[in-house]
Amino acid sequence: MNRKETIARASSTTHAVVPEIRRIDLPSVASIPRHPFRRLWLRVHLYLGLFGGGLFVLMGLTGSFLVFYKAIDEWLNPALLTTNGSGPYKSLTEVLATAQAAAPPGGRLDGLELPPHEGEVVKAWHKVPTDQLDQFRWYQVTIDPYSGAVLSRDREWGGYLVSFIYELHRSLLLDDPGETIVGLVAILLLLSIGTGLYLWWPRSEKLRQAFFPIAGTSRIRRHHQGHKLSGAYGAIVLSVLAVTGLYLVFPAYVIPIVSVFSPVDEADDERSLQSHPNSGAPALSIERAVGLAKGLFPQGAVTFIGIPHEVTDVYHIWVRQPGDVRESSGNSVVSLDQYSGTVLKVRDWETFSAGDTFVAWLFPLHNGEAFGLAGRWVVFVCGFVPLILYVTALRMWWLKRQAHRRQKTCDDDGG
Repeated sequence: MNRKETIARASSTTHAVVPEIRRIDLPSVASIPRHPFRRLWLRVHLYLGLFGGGLFVLMGLTGSFLVFYKAIDEWLNPALLTTNGSGPYKSLTEVLATAQAAAPPGGRLDGLELPPHEGEVVKAWHKVPTDQLDQFRWYQVTIDPYSGAVLSRDREWGGYLVSFIYELHRSLLLDDPGETIVGLVAILLLLSIGTGLYLWWPRSEKLRQAFFPIAGTSRIRRHHQGHKLSGAYGAIVLSVLAVTGLYLVFPAYVIPIVSVFSPVDEADDERSLQSHPNSGAPALSIERAVGLAKGLFPQGAVTFIGIPHEVTDVYHIWVRQPGDVRESSGNSVVSLDQYSGTVLKVRDWETFSAGDTFVAWLFPLHNGEAFGLAGRWVVFVCGFVPLILYVTALRMWWLKRQAHRRQKTCDDDGG
């Protein structure tokens, strides 16, 4: 038997064994979770928004308002906060005397906020003791720097619109406990941002479309896209606002951490400085004190003068130098003995350590002034992002709820 016959016979007597193939329903690649904890993070993100979303929205909207709160205050109260005067300013001695004479009952002058621009007024800040230890009510007296006229004397901090919103944003009108709550809200916001970014983070092949909306989708899909895109685009700024807000609420915890990496000059040390009265020697005039401070920073602009009240108090004079990141008040401070004019301490923005510079940036980053008007507008716009996220999330929940109800109705009718 030749080879071909042998193969043919074997083929005719051997039955091919074909394994039975059963259909197995395998999940699609898109449905396989990228991480076993994805469902957990989804729930965490959901409950953070559910329980903290309202406070996120409140902090965002009030923060947007406060970006321009001084301009808004001037717009609402032009007769109290602006002037059409011209010519030279009244001397600081005259302004000081006017401010002291306009003090509210039981109040004492704490400092003078000088006008940063033409057409603005001097703001004298008075504090009135309360029944609680180390608690004060603050009053703002405004003075026309050209005429010396008192324009307002009964503006209690917290009692007019912008100050009310400021306190609402700072402490929810709950003083120290409220500040702690606001700090915790900042932590929850960071967690919400982190979990949201994790859930949104696209695969490499879908990276491009993750940053752009897809047309022609359902209403739920459109809201989902709006939620993801607004969160993705606003995440960096919102994270910066949350971190800087944590510093403003908990500086006693943040500064020691920064000090591990670079020394930080504690601003509270200035409170321990004291003047030394000379027997019979008069105190320096306010002009003389300001002149000494300007001599140290000839290119700077004096923004605030802390007025000594007790015999051992000192002058604290804030100066804004060119290039200072804190546009409103400046970071440079000169502390002077109110009698001898001796310089007791100087904080010079231009010689700050890395730690001091880092801390000095935090508040200007929080309100956007670190990057001028453009920075303020960025912070203003991003303050609305929590509202967009909250509304789109609620809308998605509502649409899904309606869809489930319709499905249940159809199932009942079909049954």
